[in-house]
Amino acid sequence: MSLKAFHIVLISLSSVLSLLFGGWSAHAWRVSGDGVYLALAIVSFLLAAGLAIYIVWFAKKVRPLAALSVIPLTWLTASGPAEACTVCYGQAEGPMIDAARLGVYLLFALVLSIQAAFVLFFFHLHKRAKLHRQAEESSP
Repeated sequence: MSLKAFHIVLISLSSVLSLLFGGWSAHAWRVSGDGVYLALAIVSFLLAAGLAIYIVWFAKKVRPLAALSVIPLTWLTASGPAEACTVCYGQAEGPMIDAARLGVYLLFALVLSIQAAFVLFFFHLHKRAKLHRQAEESSP
């Protein structure tokens, strides 16, 4: 698999993950009424929309038709959100549920920080390539 195709698959999966997390957050907001869940849902849906716009832009830049065929395939194979029942946790509320929520928040923060690091790295590479091109053009 080429690096471009891997990038398209990775961003598509990130978009699906963001949509699923947004759906979970919206459901948790409807159940609990906590505003934090609503904020997480809004941020997740905005992130998914931004990733979808980016992947379409990237796919046009790379290969118009071949790259765009990966996006629907990835979204079709995504499963619905998994929600554990109260039997799995023993009770509807308690320290185990709170720990599971904290784990989800920490993993989400980890994924976002890694994606931010990738974005910063690609900006760094773009800046270095631009400087290199300018140096080549100015040298005789």
